[in-house]
Amino acid sequence: MVARADADASPVTRRERLRRELTDDVVETARRHLAEGGAAAVSWRGIAREVGVNPASLYTYFDSLDDLVTAVILDSFSRLAREVADASEAASELEPLERVMACARAYRSWAIEHPAEFNLVFTDRIPGYEAPPDGPTVAIQSEIFGPFVAALDALDGNPGTESDVRAIADERVALWGLMHGLVTLEINHHLPFVDETAQVFDRALRRSIQS
Repeated sequence: MVARADADASPVTRRERLRRELTDDVVETARRHLAEGGAAAVSWRGIAREVGVNPASLYTYFDSLDDLVTAVILDSFSRLAREVADASEAASELEPLERVMACARAYRSWAIEHPAEFNLVFTDRIPGYEAPPDGPTVAIQSEIFGPFVAALDALDGNPGTESDVRAIADERVALWGLMHGLVTLEINHHLPFVDETAQVFDRALRRSIQS
């Protein structure tokens, strides 16, 4: 059966392979420009110049700069989601609270290593850019928080009433706000008075979860 599937599979043509490689190169270049100069550094002409194509040729791969920015956002979200999922998998044998903390630490670590990307996908606004409504950038965020939700479900057990469900939902929004807020403050250098940010992060989340 495997041999038959392989025989039936359409081979990737040289043109398709080159298109994929150039598309990946454009996204990687845009991400690097973002990391080096912030959202304002991501420009159509600058990216075209670096990858060695005419600006008009980029329209063969992306409909617009917004389309390219969306691709960068999706790529960043996807890598953050993988980081959190890998941490959750590595902690799968631990108690639910420790799985939550493993996910949170992975979230924080990725943000520290990729601050410009984190700011792009969660805080920065590129002038004139609008993410597609109900589009792929919305769906991918669910992948990031899926492991958190699974661990919190195991920690909370099954709610018994509608009010329980509402209370748990409110608590989780507050928990995400705390986690996200601490990470955002840290990567943007707004916690200079905190010497041990990792420990503060852990203690704050534990207190919030256990309260």
